[in-house]
Amino acid sequence: MIRIAICDDEAVMCEKLNRTVSSILESWKEKYSVVCHTGAVGLLYGPMDYDLLFLDIRMPGPDGMRTAERLRERGFKGEFIFVTAFSEYMSEAFEVEAADYLCKPVDKERLERALRRVLKRLRASREESFCIRTANWYRMIPFGEIYYCEVINRKVFVHTKSGVIDYYGKLREAEQQAFPHLLRCHRSYLVNPACLREYNGGELLLENGEQIPVSKNCRQAFMEQMLLYMDREG
Repeated sequence: MIRIAICDDEAVMCEKLNRTVSSILESWKEKYSVVCHTGAVGLLYGPMDYDLLFLDIRMPGPDGMRTAERLRERGFKGEFIFVTAFSEYMSEAFEVEAADYLCKPVDKERLERALRRVLKRLRASREESFCIRTANWYRMIPFGEIYYCEVINRKVFVHTKSGVIDYYGKLREAEQQAFPHLLRCHRSYLVNPACLREYNGGELLLENGEQIPVSKNCRQAFMEQMLLYMDREG
């Protein structure tokens, strides 16, 4: 499913774009949800679990460009498409890594091309990233940034090169999403084979110096998967 928000201070424009986007995605048989905002406050102080934001630029209060900048500062990793009657902000749009910049009135074929591009980028990102989604936020973490995951009580802790991210979840569900990028080596651990430096005496030494146990129950399957990984990597 693609989660979309449309932000335009004119409610009529919000609904018009909503209908057009919905008709396109339905014709492509894409699962989606759309939420409309007539101001930036709901985006800035609400959940950041959207995949795509359509932003008008000239709005009362924080305008669309400032809203995008502040969302990026908060760690928003989704896509932006700016929809505006003014073309002079195009260079600024791409500074916040916007996927596209559409001028009003929006041409449907142009919108379709933008949506196809966004869907392609989202699919590629999801294939190469670990997605953490909660009721209030979501984050895409490239597998190359992850050392390992561990579960403690009801929380999963994702140890990355830039810190630890935790959320309520099950390691089994994380494993289903992350395989074969992360491998099960213990009932409480998934490890990134690309980050292994050494295996000795039932312990894995990672490139960051941490040690992870390999349990007897997981050892055979883990070693088989490691051999497959080494074959793939040459």
